[in-house]
Amino acid sequence: MSDGDSIFADDVELIKDANVLEEDYTPKQILCRDDVLSQYTSVFKPVYKGRPPQNAFLYGDTGVGKTAATKYLRKNLEQDIERKNENVPEEERVALNLVWINCENFTTGDHKTSSYQVAVGIVNRLRDKGNRITGTGYAPQDVYDIMYEELDDLEGTVLVILDEVDKIGDDDTLLYELPRSRDIGYVENVRVGVIGISNDYTFRKNLSPKVKDSLCETEIKFPAYDAEELSDILRARADMALYDDAYDQETISLCSALAYQEASGSARRAIRLLRRSAEIAEENGSDLIEPPHIRQADNDLEYGNIVESIVDQDDEKLYILKALAHLDTVGLTPARTRKVHTAYSQVVQTYKSESGRGPLTQRGMFNHLSKLVMFGFVHTIDRNKGVGGGQWNEHEFSDDVTPQKVEDAFADHNLDWIEMDLQGIED
Repeated sequence: MSDGDSIFADDVELIKDANVLEEDYTPKQILCRDDVLSQYTSVFKPVYKGRPPQNAFLYGDTGVGKTAATKYLRKNLEQDIERKNENVPEEERVALNLVWINCENFTTGDHKTSSYQVAVGIVNRLRDKGNRITGTGYAPQDVYDIMYEELDDLEGTVLVILDEVDKIGDDDTLLYELPRSRDIGYVENVRVGVIGISNDYTFRKNLSPKVKDSLCETEIKFPAYDAEELSDILRARADMALYDDAYDQETISLCSALAYQEASGSARRAIRLLRRSAEIAEENGSDLIEPPHIRQADNDLEYGNIVESIVDQDDEKLYILKALAHLDTVGLTPARTRKVHTAYSQVVQTYKSESGRGPLTQRGMFNHLSKLVMFGFVHTIDRNKGVGGGQWNEHEFSDDVTPQKVEDAFADHNLDWIEMDLQGIED
């Protein structure tokens, strides 16, 4: 390469507008969702008319349009209210405030999301940067009082959108009180509506009856897209994002088919696949996205999905996976439970030396290990040598997990990858 050549430029450019392929892009039209959009519009309509808001619970698998539909209707509601307010007296104008909270952002390591932490998030969303509160040091009721004071300082209608609401888990205080805050007397000047969005319908089933009555006033199920619907969505995105000659019908069909087969009809996966395929084609100097580019992109995304899934595990499960990674590297897998526990204990002592917290007992560790088997990260082999030989379990990574993926997950989890000396573990 000469001094004048760019090390970043490709010989061909297939993507004309990458923003259209971003996850936070809100299309001007939501495709293949007419039925649920009609239901969802009815939830927002009272707000437009200046009436008390409805509460709603949205559920469906990842990538089926829940967040996209919410952003789309939010944007249109704000625009319609603005136009309406231009033509009415000031005292008849509709005031709308929106607070969007992703509950997953409050899950870190051993600390799970709770109503308390989400309330802190709402307070800080409504306050200036220099006046925010910390997530510790306050009694729960004090935080709730501060939150309701901040909400009541607004006017009109407040819509609180709780994305990934299932991350709140068993602590559903907020889900009961917030939708009923005016009836209970916590606020006087505003009406509060709550929209919960979840990938996990079982969360709704496990809610207490009083929370269901408050939060689940309207329930809207977002079904998975079928292959034809994914093709329609992908073609619309490709028309905006790619140059005309960069793709053909085979590109759309293969991306849609893979997303349908491997990701339960996820439009998000289909769009990611299209973008990565275009990038690979550019890197290879191809004027057209071809099946080999799509297959490579599919493998790349699958690798990333596994790493993301590992990152989502709590610390104890991460330590077990790290122990298995080191055992695998030195050829000691499949390993018996006690050997895994010995390696796990060394990992815990290395990472928790400052906190002083020790490893779990072998039984406690085995409970987490069993969850990793259930999640598909670990494969357990049952050994049975008969009456005289005994029975035991041996554990190893499943086919989709490697030591490198675990190391990548540690990096994404902001944990240093510390090499371990496992020579003291008996073979």
